[in-house]
Amino acid sequence: MKAALTGRAWRTPLGSSIDEVVEHLLAGERAAQPNARFDARSYACTLAATIAAPPAPSRHARFLRRMGLYAVEVAAEAMADAGVTGSDRVGLFFGYGGLRAHWDDLMPAFEHQRSDGEGAWNRGLALLHPFWILQHLSNNAHAIAAQELGARGEGATYGGANAGAQALAGAIRALAAGAVDVALVVGYDSLVEPETLVELAARGSSTPHGMAGLAAPYDMAAQGFVPGEAAAALVLQRVGEGRALIQALDGADGEKGEPRPALLARLARALARPGDAVDGCGLALPGFDARERRAVADITGADAPLCCIMSAMGQIGAATSVVQAIALAELLQRQCMPPLAGVRDAAPGPLRPVLRAGTSIRRSAIGLSASAPGLAGIVRVELP
Repeated sequence: MKAALTGRAWRTPLGSSIDEVVEHLLAGERAAQPNARFDARSYACTLAATIAAPPAPSRHARFLRRMGLYAVEVAAEAMADAGVTGSDRVGLFFGYGGLRAHWDDLMPAFEHQRSDGEGAWNRGLALLHPFWILQHLSNNAHAIAAQELGARGEGATYGGANAGAQALAGAIRALAAGAVDVALVVGYDSLVEPETLVELAARGSSTPHGMAGLAAPYDMAAQGFVPGEAAAALVLQRVGEGRALIQALDGADGEKGEPRPALLARLARALARPGDAVDGCGLALPGFDARERRAVADITGADAPLCCIMSAMGQIGAATSVVQAIALAELLQRQCMPPLAGVRDAAPGPLRPVLRAGTSIRRSAIGLSASAPGLAGIVRVELP
């Protein structure tokens, strides 16, 4: 099943406009820097790739945290870019990293509590925002965007690190079944908050190095990724006039850590084709990187070009597949592929790492994503 991409918008660590971000990608730039969200010098991972511009002032700030505000912004911009308005036939499909207990809210409220609960309100619970539980709902941004944009058709909120791929796949199925005429897909997530950084470091996923020792995915010295964040939205309609044709699948295999190569191979066999360019997962874990390349090369061919948008942006969780769909569509239209940002000494193996930006005659590409617990996604982008 395929759907036509007709509108898009994003907020990324490389910028907020399509042209700006693509220029940074083609220049081989990385958004990694010391964490700009808070002082992270005491954390195992001190680097992050963050969105620089704050969300626009909004009356919804009472109910939405920062990333949710970005999500509503990009949803509206993607609709405007596609030239569509809300109706009963416009569906809204959201991918979000999932419900997380935000420490900056909870720690002041609980640090002085007693085990018997005595005086709990005066000991800190009074510090919680009166809309605290509303701000934490997984479908909060979905509900507000649906109301703001008049997207009253079928839809769903998906959770987890591959929620962007889930949302894309669900939207495409809804279009194919005739449940909606237009599908607005939004993916947003942040991996740079304190509670997330602690988890990533505990399982050895994030880089322990500062800027001087940072190595890129698919580099011989790779040792973990840079956490990032993004919000992105795209509009899909049935196959017809559009910037590109999109397909997507998600999968899980029950692993506690990153998924096994067999899951990536299964997803690649379902969507990838010989001759596709490859945008890799970019986990910067040498063993996983090598197994990923072998699994994909069996389908695309060992000489397929390998780039990595997540090397430039950092890992962006549930937003990954949506960002990949937008970026790959734009790069294919411009007939160019970005270099692997930050690679100094490319690791050997199948697939051909792109070391310099250049022209490309490829008309299709796949984007892969993977994360714990055993989650993966794939998006395929093809020029019409």
